[in-house]
Amino acid sequence: MKIFLKTAVPILIGFLIAMTLMAIMIYFGYTEAYASNIETLTVKMVGIPIYELTKTGAEYTGTALGPNMGIICAVFILLSFCVGGVIGAIKKAHK
Repeated sequence: MKIFLKTAVPILIGFLIAMTLMAIMIYFGYTEAYASNIETLTVKMVGIPIYELTKTGAEYTGTALGPNMGIICAVFILLSFCVGGVIGAIKKAHK
């Protein structure tokens, strides 16, 4: 059970952080698109395009760039494993 938690918790935390940050970035992308009234806008996160906004009439239609979103999630999951490892090492050193 302990091994499962050491694996599942960082995956869940990394995924949730990545999805939350991407949702925020997409929200600000829509806000920017409507404020500037441009035809297309690519929402990027750390330089990687994650969402494409295209103007259709008076509204914008969004298209998720799934593989790139997967890369962002994988990076955040990897980072959460690293942070978990550092925290575990610090706890082990203080015992």
